[in-house]
Amino acid sequence: MSLLPRLALRQLRSQLRTTEWRALLLATWIAITLTTLLTLLGDRLERGLLRESANLLGADLVLSSSRPLDNDRLASIATQDVQTTRVVQFPSMISDPASTETPPMLVSVRAADTPYPLRGEIVTQPVQNQALPDKGEAWVEARILEQLELEIGDLLQLGYSQFRISAELISSPDRGSGFRSFSPQLLINRSDLDASGVLAPGSRANFRLLMAGSPEQIAALEAELDPTLADYERLLSLRLDQPLTGNTLGNALAYLKLAALTALLLSALTILLSLRRFSQKQYTRSALLLNLGLNSEQLLRIYLYQLLIAWGALALLGLASAASLDSLVQGWLSTLLPQQLPDATPLAWLSGPALGLVMLILLGLPPILSLSRVPVAHLLRGDTPPQDRRARLLQISCVLLLALTLLLFLRAPIAALILLALLLVGGVLFGYIAQAILTRVAEPLARRLLLGRLLRLRLRQQRRWHRLQSAVIVLLLTLLAVVWISRADLLSEWRAKFPTDTPNYFVINIQPWQRSDLDSFMQANAIDSALYPMIRGRLNQLNGKPIRPQLTPDQLGDNTLRRELNLSWALNKPEHNELLNGSWWSSTPEQPQISVEQDMMEDLGLKLGDRLGFDIGGQQVDAEITSIRGVEWTSFRPNFYVIFSPGALESYPSTWITSFRLEGERKRLATEMLQQFPSLTLVDIDQLLSQLATWLKRLGDSSAMVLGLTLVCGLILMAVTLLQALEQRRFEAALMQTLGASGEQTRRLDLLEFLLLGLVCGLLAGLSAELTLAGLHLALLDVDPKLHPWLWVTLPALSSAFFVLTGFLIRRPLQLDQCYRLLRSQS
Repeated sequence: MSLLPRLALRQLRSQLRTTEWRALLLATWIAITLTTLLTLLGDRLERGLLRESANLLGADLVLSSSRPLDNDRLASIATQDVQTTRVVQFPSMISDPASTETPPMLVSVRAADTPYPLRGEIVTQPVQNQALPDKGEAWVEARILEQLELEIGDLLQLGYSQFRISAELISSPDRGSGFRSFSPQLLINRSDLDASGVLAPGSRANFRLLMAGSPEQIAALEAELDPTLADYERLLSLRLDQPLTGNTLGNALAYLKLAALTALLLSALTILLSLRRFSQKQYTRSALLLNLGLNSEQLLRIYLYQLLIAWGALALLGLASAASLDSLVQGWLSTLLPQQLPDATPLAWLSGPALGLVMLILLGLPPILSLSRVPVAHLLRGDTPPQDRRARLLQISCVLLLALTLLLFLRAPIAALILLALLLVGGVLFGYIAQAILTRVAEPLARRLLLGRLLRLRLRQQRRWHRLQSAVIVLLLTLLAVVWISRADLLSEWRAKFPTDTPNYFVINIQPWQRSDLDSFMQANAIDSALYPMIRGRLNQLNGKPIRPQLTPDQLGDNTLRRELNLSWALNKPEHNELLNGSWWSSTPEQPQISVEQDMMEDLGLKLGDRLGFDIGGQQVDAEITSIRGVEWTSFRPNFYVIFSPGALESYPSTWITSFRLEGERKRLATEMLQQFPSLTLVDIDQLLSQLATWLKRLGDSSAMVLGLTLVCGLILMAVTLLQALEQRRFEAALMQTLGASGEQTRRLDLLEFLLLGLVCGLLAGLSAELTLAGLHLALLDVDPKLHPWLWVTLPALSSAFFVLTGFLIRRPLQLDQCYRLLRSQS
């Protein structure tokens, strides 16, 4: 090892005993750990969810249409170097041909071509050697076998054809979307479809083209197909339409990364202040080394070697810590994901050490450069290196580069910039408010207390550090309160948002001939429910002209134009809808009228009196908007964007839908209903709510973990800032004791300062937390905000205890002889 690295290592060993280096190392370790952990999670989730989404979609890209696929389009896609296959899915009645007593059953039929699926695999019992049933055979789910009382090898009737059940369908990709995904599934070979005669013009079928290929091929094909889509067509891709809650996990990960931004900023600030204090204490040593023969370049390399050696050790420690935390989070997610997430890519493991190195170099370069310019005369006169314009420009450039690096890591630059601006503005605002309050409080104390004037002087002298300390502790306590309450209070508020009579069951696919019997079943068992007709139609006209040319680009992206809408008709307004404008029809009008949901009106720029046209099974229906409704979509009751007046849609084939609530032992009625009406599809909402509650809890747990590391960063930063002002406090204490004050009085002065600072910061944190929680209540949960009185007691107590305890730990009392030596050293 050459001379300079040996000298750097030797000096590093002694510097590890200083508070500045320990704080720097802890802050860098936290930054490396957090960055590596979140990058590992992001990489695992992205690749795992893309894999799962491909498995659930059965392909990399799906072209879905409510009409038969265009032959020219199919021929064009066939020329591309991608694998394709076709699927037709539709609802249909099946029955047991050997029994006239077993009622027929409504199922979702999938007729597929080979190869199928293109992604994922079909699991059957018994295991089948082929990808699809042979001609004349069918694979069915267990619910079909149970309700029709069939077994493997029996026959079932579909249209004009009979199929032998050759296997039970355990799991399969490409179940479809919407309500059809809840229905019992039956899989047949597409070559059997025509002979069954179940599809006719106007049938409610979904025609899909599944495509698979390399990411580049799929991206190019998606870009080519998207502009050519018709109103009744839709592209399903992995990144935009992840069936497996991909958006939920993506949003959760983005939330955690944004939450980690605070910890990374505190780490950067701690490193900056630690290096600054370290460089100030190294002036004498640097001047001595320069006097002994080292040049500026060699001195710069020595300190850079120290940073690189420290970074190497911290990178290994941070990777080990991140791996441990990653295992913990994987354990949380294992209960929520159907398969184990894939291993992270090697590059993901390098992100944390890379960011740590960037932080150390960018934040350490300016103070290290100042050490290389220390004049040798510093040994005699105590001269410090001049702060020229170039040095300040270098500091600003390094800080900006670090901010850009953090934004690139977060991969959400707009949200990160907004949060960064809020943190900076909030920190500055809280710092100045706290200082102003401290100044006001000190005035009456100066007149009433013996130490009051000294306290007022102290608060003026330390106002710079008080602003920084106040900003940090207020933001930390705000984060602590928000995350802690979010894990319990917000979850309970979310649950309380649903009234006790909120339905927990949906029933769909109710056929018109079943309506009367089902209504009688509901009344006989005292089930409070209302049946609503439902028919699907696509909005395609506005005031007698095609609607798309009349809309703006933003309006064209509205979801109501991308798919078929569930339409309904009613004589009376639904009780759970609010009439906001216009008038409701009291009888059957001569011309069709409609009531439109408020958000749809606003998003599409509609107004009362406009006429909307809908394509329903290839036939056009027009109606005038006569009222606007407010719809609570989270009420778990049947809701519709558009409700027609009576007489407008009754001639079209439709199904009915209802929802109701069953609790306790009455839940058995749901089973009895399915036994009596086996063709119905029952959706258990309690399971969906339970899964969502689990997601919220896991997100809160992960946020608490990130918050814990953030708090450690904040505590380290607070200790560093107090150390920055310690020399001034020690000098003041020495001067006071020399002039006759006792050590106990100087301790009381410190105690009073820290107590006031803690109380003010705690009260400001309580105010900030209440405002933040109120915003979360209104924006996310849509519930009325409420006060949390215990915050106004707990936060000031925690803040005061922290400042007082920290002050006593780092501010040791001085003996009189120490006071004399300290004053002589400052003279």
